[in-house]
Amino acid sequence: MEYDELKSMWDKYDDKLNNLERLNKKLIRETLLMKPRRKLNWQKYSSIYRIILLPVILILVFHPLFKVSNLDFNFFLGCILTIGGMVYVTLLNLKSYLILKRIDLDSDTVLESASKVADYKIFYNSRGKHSIVYYPILYAGAILIAWKGFNFDTKTIAFIIIYFIITYAINIKSPKIYGGRLKRLEKDIIDLKEYID
Repeated sequence: MEYDELKSMWDKYDDKLNNLERLNKKLIRETLLMKPRRKLNWQKYSSIYRIILLPVILILVFHPLFKVSNLDFNFFLGCILTIGGMVYVTLLNLKSYLILKRIDLDSDTVLESASKVADYKIFYNSRGKHSIVYYPILYAGAILIAWKGFNFDTKTIAFIIIYFIITYAINIKSPKIYGGRLKRLEKDIIDLKEYID
């Protein structure tokens, strides 16, 4: 066997090994990216869901109250407050979705992706501060819309106050609880560094 033939065979074998190595890296990358990609897609879905959910809930709850007999100052003020709060929440959720959409696990490096997730985490953690503003506005608007439907006795007033306190606390605390999921997503992405980059 001549040297040139041997060299040609060796080069072909080397190319096959290189192709196998590239294929293995691609398979490892795809396998490792499945979990973070699924979590990221869930976050995006959740943001879209929250954009749609609030208006739908408010329409379903308040549509029986949209009668001519209920139209008064309290009703209109409640509508203004509720719509204002709803627009504010929708803008927050839209911004949340747009931040998540910028995270591209396929084209970004691991550090870029982790940095974008950290930015999202900072934004999401600030939602507790935002809820201090928008939740009382939404709640007050809802009470004013339903004003004529309430019989203001001690039980009703106590229920309104207790319900507000509980839901307000949940709105303030939920970003911190949800932050744990974002930390895990960030960790999953950083763990990819030794395998992908």
